[in-house]
Amino acid sequence: MFGLIKKHSVHMCSEVKGVITLNGNPVEGALINRSLKFAHKIEKEDQVITASDGTFSMPEVVVESKIPGDMFSHEVTYQLITAIHDGEEYELWNCELRGIDEPNEYKQKLSSLNADLVSPNVDFIFPNHANENLDFYGSTICRWENDFEIYETEDDDTDYFKDFK
Repeated sequence: MFGLIKKHSVHMCSEVKGVITLNGNPVEGALINRSLKFAHKIEKEDQVITASDGTFSMPEVVVESKIPGDMFSHEVTYQLITAIHDGEEYELWNCELRGIDEPNEYKQKLSSLNADLVSPNVDFIFPNHANENLDFYGSTICRWENDFEIYETEDDDTDYFKDFK
């Protein structure tokens, strides 16, 4: 019963840092939107504009909530970060974050949200070091050199599962 009264710190999103380019050239003035929704009840939104070198940053988002004490709660945060440039919207990050804690894997990815606007949107997985049987997944136009495996592109007919038939 006391769990229903207690407030918990709910980590909704890590600090976000990145660079937006277009054909390798920095994009100044792109609008970066971050939309977060926890347990279908708490919503947070913020925006930032890219600087002359294409860089942007957004602070970590943590809220206090009684929802985690509810045995019927669904502790997931839907994270969507987009860039708007010349009237077009690009998906930089679209992931679900399960639980109320900050996974280091998400923190690392969101600290280098670097995208070239000509890159195709892809669905990807990245390792979950705390539970190797449950990889994390999402979609993006960003790219990372490590811990980033594309399993589907949205702009072509590449079948990454053809070897499993």
